[in-house]
Amino acid sequence: MRIAYFHCFAGISGDMTLGALIDAGLDWEQLQTDLAKLPLNGYQLQREKVIKKGISGTQVHVLTEEGHVHRHLRDVREIINSSTLPEVVKEKSIQIFTRLAEAEAKIHQTSVDRIHFHEVGALDAILDIVGSVIGLWRLGIEEVYASPVHTGTGFTECAHGIMPVPAPATLELLQGVPIYSRDIEKELVTPTGAAILTAYCKNYGNMPLMRVDNTGYGAGEHDLVIPNLLRLTIGEKLDQVGSDGHIRYGGKGDVHQGEALMMEANIDDMNPEFYDYLINKFLKAGAMDVFLRKIQMKKNRPAIVLSLLIHTHQLETFYQQIFAETTSIGVRVYPVTKYMLPYEIRTVQTKLGQAKVKVARYQDSLRNVAPEYEDCRKLAEEQQIPLKEVYDIVKYEAYQQLEQKDHS
Repeated sequence: MRIAYFHCFAGISGDMTLGALIDAGLDWEQLQTDLAKLPLNGYQLQREKVIKKGISGTQVHVLTEEGHVHRHLRDVREIINSSTLPEVVKEKSIQIFTRLAEAEAKIHQTSVDRIHFHEVGALDAILDIVGSVIGLWRLGIEEVYASPVHTGTGFTECAHGIMPVPAPATLELLQGVPIYSRDIEKELVTPTGAAILTAYCKNYGNMPLMRVDNTGYGAGEHDLVIPNLLRLTIGEKLDQVGSDGHIRYGGKGDVHQGEALMMEANIDDMNPEFYDYLINKFLKAGAMDVFLRKIQMKKNRPAIVLSLLIHTHQLETFYQQIFAETTSIGVRVYPVTKYMLPYEIRTVQTKLGQAKVKVARYQDSLRNVAPEYEDCRKLAEEQQIPLKEVYDIVKYEAYQQLEQKDHS
């Protein structure tokens, strides 16, 4: 499971969130293309690398000619719903703005529909929020976690006048969230940042056990006595590390269930030499599996079914690649449920050298041991012996060592 962890040691805001996502790998051109699907004009999105107390981060600027505009929740909903963004992005973005409206309504003793969005209804706030939702979707984040949140202290000036820090709406959004202040007299958490974080975050505390893939830093506007950065760590969630140091994937003894998409295209008029290139390209792009099947089509034409098993957030990426790289003019997509045995990666010492193996168990019973191809290939080349012999040696040693461990 792909997860994200926000380390909010200098708080969180909408532009810091967007900056952290870009710094962690969100494609800048793709983000701008996605945001252009909103019916909004008169703005320019810029990014720059900055240094905060010796640490590099990405700062995002939204340049706009828009004056002081007051929008209601219905206005923001209309903007988002009128876009051509994916439904999942629209729904999450509207959910965040609804949370903001509910917090403001409670503070000002009025209804959600009567609330005037001031700062958070401006173009930059809309782009920060929708851009952050796009970023988490594009990066395939399935769960979000965060540290306790540093709020700052003192007072801040806003459309309603001078407000204590955290601002009342911010504090309302942070109900149930562990927060603290270290005497920095600055608004470290904005309502926009609080709304984004609390709309996603599953739990607050220490970083979950994970295999880190990317880290990014989103920079705030001010220079503080601490690095004014939001750190975002992205990786694969791990279930446990055993006393032997080996990492286990999946729940102990249980079959792991997950949702995915199957994308298929029938192809009967393409050079078959292209398939090797395509399979490698799709796997490098993040497909979970790619495979081919022979079929017989109408008029008895032989053809190939190109099948890709992908994550749900990868839908647009892969149908665009299929249309660009193959002769297909149509694809089929349907949801599937994956069931996987929990497994661990172990390193086995053999007479040929070390090799990793994937060990799958079910209800504490050993079900499968699979040597890792690249390790075996390397040993075969080094020892100048057939690859199949290396596989047999590694697999035998793995079973011997695992059985010895299980009986000890």
